[in-house]
Amino acid sequence: MPWSLEHGRLRSTEGLVSLHRLRLELYHTTRMAFPLKVCVVCSEEFELKPGKPGFANRCPACSEPDNEGSETKRSVDADERRSQTEADAARRRAIRDLLYRKDG
Repeated sequence: MPWSLEHGRLRSTEGLVSLHRLRLELYHTTRMAFPLKVCVVCSEEFELKPGKPGFANRCPACSEPDNEGSETKRSVDADERRSQTEADAARRRAIRDLLYRKDG
């Protein structure tokens, strides 16, 4: 081995790196692997890894978003905008009245 222990300490930094690699290799070969799941779409088996985008019950290939059905923003005219603003104001007023009403 490229490292050796001398009074409980490593003699070189190269040895420290190789010891770290050895520990990582040992950890990844002896610890529990990621759980195996079966995709609900294509019935393929896959490993559920942390940080995987998409749903936990779908494989990475089936979790990719579809770009074909993307919605386009439609323009809102002045009347729709005014009615939306009035509805938002009424909603805020109702919530405020519920939160700060005085029960006597």
